[in-house]
Amino acid sequence: MDLNDNKFYTPTEFSELRHCSLPTALDIYNLKDFPSENFGKEKVALGSAIRNWYSKKRKRGE
Repeated sequence: MDLNDNKFYTPTEFSELRHCSLPTALDIYNLKDFPSENFGKEKVALGSAIRNWYSKKRKRGE
């Protein structure tokens, strides 16, 4: 699965992209600086926003 800039990803789809567990994906989606938003009862994140988030350098614990 490739990251599409114009698609919204759920935590389940994100976990498949990153090859991580669903709890890890949910932890990432709940980070203060991660670009997720609530859509109904589920969180989603736009592919281009995810790509941009990964391009920024962060220090551990931020």
